[in-house]
Amino acid sequence: MEEKTVKQRLLDYLKHKRITQKEFTEALGVSPTYIGAMRKGMPPVKMKRISELYPDLNRDWLLYGDGEMLLTPGDEGAGRLKSEYETLLLPVDACAGGLQMWSQGVAERDCRKVVSPVSGADFAIPIKGDSMEPRFHEGSILFIKKINEKAFIPWGSPMVIDTENGVLVKNIYPDDKSSPEDEDGYVIAKSLNPQYPPIRIPTSSIYGIYRVIGSFDTFMGS
Repeated sequence: MEEKTVKQRLLDYLKHKRITQKEFTEALGVSPTYIGAMRKGMPPVKMKRISELYPDLNRDWLLYGDGEMLLTPGDEGAGRLKSEYETLLLPVDACAGGLQMWSQGVAERDCRKVVSPVSGADFAIPIKGDSMEPRFHEGSILFIKKINEKAFIPWGSPMVIDTENGVLVKNIYPDDKSSPEDEDGYVIAKSLNPQYPPIRIPTSSIYGIYRVIGSFDTFMGS
């Protein structure tokens, strides 16, 4: 059986508590279309407010399907967000700034924490622009994990590429036009939006490559 989504579990909770969607959205202070627009995740600011409004709701169950729907009296820390799903949201946009600078020198007090839809994320960053539409939208948050690009690169997958000219989010492919005379190796970075041409990037200008392991859309109300 396919695992339920956060949206489906939320609807199950509302049905169990006999709370209408209208009552829920009004209490949360969002538009009536909020639940219908939900995708995979739940913005942390909204999750915090939901926990305040409905303290018997198990957050681990809602976000990840772990445990029971309702908390029972005496639970020690039940419903607490799992630390392995929390990561720092770096103050750098994809397509602007430098990820290496922030990942090496950022202080935790300079960042807010966000909850990833999956465990194991090294960082989270916001995405800028529409080059990866329709998969990723401007303002979406990407949860990323650094890979060892010298060992293996999953070609054709969405990656965050940290370069000396800034941070890019693209699908990357090997460069078939490289010749033995080239001092540098190259990768080809392609957008999903056909309006943007491919970019040929020398590997010497790449500080690191990060696999996108999850995302959520901030238009959901964060």
